[in-house]
Amino acid sequence: MKAALVLALLVAGCSSAPGNGYGAGGTWDGGAGSDGSSADAGDTSLDDAGDASLDGSIADAADAAWSCDPATYPLPNEGLMEAPGQGGCSLGMLRVDTFCVDRFEASLELITPVGGVTSWSPYENPGSTPVRAVSIEGAVPQAYINADQAEAACQAAGKHLCTDTEWLRACQGAAGNTYPYGNTRIPGVCNDARSEHPIIELFGMDASFTSDELNDPCVDQLPDSLDLCGANAQCVSADGLYDMMGNLHEWTSDPAGTFRGGYYVDTVINGQGCLYVTTAHNRSYWDYSTGFRCCTG
Repeated sequence: MKAALVLALLVAGCSSAPGNGYGAGGTWDGGAGSDGSSADAGDTSLDDAGDASLDGSIADAADAAWSCDPATYPLPNEGLMEAPGQGGCSLGMLRVDTFCVDRFEASLELITPVGGVTSWSPYENPGSTPVRAVSIEGAVPQAYINADQAEAACQAAGKHLCTDTEWLRACQGAAGNTYPYGNTRIPGVCNDARSEHPIIELFGMDASFTSDELNDPCVDQLPDSLDLCGANAQCVSADGLYDMMGNLHEWTSDPAGTFRGGYYVDTVINGQGCLYVTTAHNRSYWDYSTGFRCCTG
């Protein structure tokens, strides 16, 4: 019954028409529009989710030990650095046709008052805090970000948020593939088919899919949710870009608000693979599934 409900939630939210009241990935956001308010879901440990997913297996026993404090923002990317660019591109980037693209989904660094940088939590919306985008293998990519914030982070790094044209060329390769790796879907190659919806796992079967739940920092800290950048070795484009399908939705610079590629629950409902596109939200929207990468040139 639970699986049927999850499927119904996803299918019900498949429309990408503006103003449909659904959050990213087809989840109902109560029409609130996810205005960027801080999540305040109280105690959201797995025990409080009603233990709906537990069946006594070893894997479930490990999940049962998981806990998360939504008032704490871990810094898993501390100490990680960008690799040299390729093809004359900046750090963390490689050349695709006539432009450069981040090899990995972006993470953020905090710009300090004296002009230095320090680590930023990928589970926290940056608000108006000065941050810059970086592209680092092995990092937790930045979710919980809207398009305007992503654009500003790219600009702070001397880049820009990829255009729709740039993003599609980067994902599809010169051959125009449907998926980064080819024209036939290969299950398990990308992080794109989590069996249980994370909101239901975290908040239980009575989850309301409000902005507080969709923005809760614990969602992407659940086991088997968001993957590290580059962890899916075969989820790579012909040009060498990772995770353009699945893991996180990726904002583009479209003024109307567009994110592409699907995320770790779904890369099917709004199109297949590289052709997955959601246009249901304006650029101020954000939740646990929204990420980005930058381009130059």
